[in-house]
Amino acid sequence: MQQSLEKIQKMFRLEAERGYDNRAVVGGLDKMLATWEAEARVDGLPEDLIQAVSSRLHDYPTLTPEARADVLKGLWKRFQSLHGGPAETLQPPSPKPVESARPTHPARPQHPAPQAGAESGQRSSMPPRAPRAAIRDEENPQGLNAPLTVLPGIGPQHAQTMAALGLNTLGDLLYYFPRRYDDYSQLKPINHLFYGEEVTVIASVQSIDVRSARSGSVQLTEAIVSDGTGALRVTWFNQPWLTTKLRPGSQIVLSGRIEQYLGRLVMNSPEWESLEREQLNTNRIVPVYPLTARVTQNWLRRLMHQTVMHYASRLSDYMPLSILESAQLIDLPIALQQIHFPDSADMLRQARHRLSFDEIFLMQLGVLRQKFNWQNATAQIFEVADEWVAIQTTRLPYQLTQAQQKAFADIRADLRSGRPMNRLLQGDVGSGKTVVAALAVAAVTRQNAQAAVMAPTSILAEQHYRSFTRLLANPEDENSPLKPEEIRLMVGDTSEAEKQEIRAGLEDGSIRVVIGT
Repeated sequence: MQQSLEKIQKMFRLEAERGYDNRAVVGGLDKMLATWEAEARVDGLPEDLIQAVSSRLHDYPTLTPEARADVLKGLWKRFQSLHGGPAETLQPPSPKPVESARPTHPARPQHPAPQAGAESGQRSSMPPRAPRAAIRDEENPQGLNAPLTVLPGIGPQHAQTMAALGLNTLGDLLYYFPRRYDDYSQLKPINHLFYGEEVTVIASVQSIDVRSARSGSVQLTEAIVSDGTGALRVTWFNQPWLTTKLRPGSQIVLSGRIEQYLGRLVMNSPEWESLEREQLNTNRIVPVYPLTARVTQNWLRRLMHQTVMHYASRLSDYMPLSILESAQLIDLPIALQQIHFPDSADMLRQARHRLSFDEIFLMQLGVLRQKFNWQNATAQIFEVADEWVAIQTTRLPYQLTQAQQKAFADIRADLRSGRPMNRLLQGDVGSGKTVVAALAVAAVTRQNAQAAVMAPTSILAEQHYRSFTRLLANPEDENSPLKPEEIRLMVGDTSEAEKQEIRAGLEDGSIRVVIGT
């Protein structure tokens, strides 16, 4: 079965499961038509089928649930007849047993009751999550690792320019988040505008012309627009081609800052789009991306919308359901769509929360994985006999405290465990940490191993060298575990000749302990 046909059938199944609420696709089924038509033609689907889908879904948001069901069932029959095989009926699934139903967080009911004063059709703050099976069964597209040249309009030269932004694959685009947002979602009539506002206006072009300024060095494109409540002068700099795009009488959407010139309100260089088009740059919360040379904001925004809306919905959500519910997280596909093109400030907040949670969650998993690998690695076993410990502690100039004895007992347990030791020895200045570390060094060097003692500064390294030599290599004590020549100091001031000597001693085993920075 062609991929485009399989994709739209999954959308229809999900829409039926949701009771034909037009939420199977973010924004509604009609929003995916342009992308799906291009895919269907590439897959070679019959043109009459493509046109039938396009015409019947164009007005889908305005239909009642019953009429939506009739539309989808009619198209479904055409899909079934296309690929043959036993006919499958499009209908909502039968109720599942209670024990198999998905658990619901008590603070987030699946069907929240409308609040008093809420507008009809207002979206809930937490969107219903798509059934898990529909997400899990959708394989991650292998094309996510494909180069950007697979996208229409992206050639090798454009791909090279995008590489300067760190964008090399489709997956890079999905996680290339906006650096800020401009909120143009608040529509206002012209007669209610105030100086300094960031607003969106829907108006008709009354007139438009081009004139020169600054002795001909600048071309000004000036338009007068009106929405019936008032008129507004709009100016663009060095864009004379706009006269061919903005014909008198055309309906446009303008978003920008209200400024003042000669006592009248004006808009300078606003974002604009035709009213018939899906607004990406106006009448919404608009993403603003980091740019590089030869990449414009509008061009990158269109590319991001094409990629995000096509690929984000095909991603599997790796987060367990229990974590999604307990942390009140939206699904990953919705989060990626909303972080780029948010429907509201609340959806943007939820998308940021989900993606921030993922970043910290995956970082913790990485740390736990490193700990797991470390704990399961094997290491040399060092058996430290009680008799040897008694001899070494007796020859010390003082008796070990109970805390020091316990710390060294823990280290002994680590050394005979056959696992790498990763232990922090903590204590105040003068509490005896050095003597415990010296005993640990002696315990491993007596079994033909070597030890390195690292200090943050050369001065502290020299102090450790004198302490370790006094504790472990006293030539007047026959029970000393080391000889003075088996402990060496190597810091930045050590001559190159002496460094070569120390490296050679470490290599042949004649040097057991090296102390440095």
